[in-house]
Amino acid sequence: MIICSCNVIRDCDIRAAAGRGCRDGESAYRSMGCGFVCGGCRELADDIVDEARRQPAADDRCAA
Repeated sequence: MIICSCNVIRDCDIRAAAGRGCRDGESAYRSMGCGFVCGGCRELADDIVDEARRQPAADDRCAA
């Protein structure tokens, strides 16, 4: 699911960033070479990172 329309970032992208050690949405976005633009997704991105860090999935890759 697309979380950030400005950067076209999916929830699985954010989960993968959390799996690489990112601790919040901002660091997750930076790890993908971008940042928040309008900020509308900031809270949701933070929530996804928090959830992914609590319950790591076996496979965080985005489906093609």
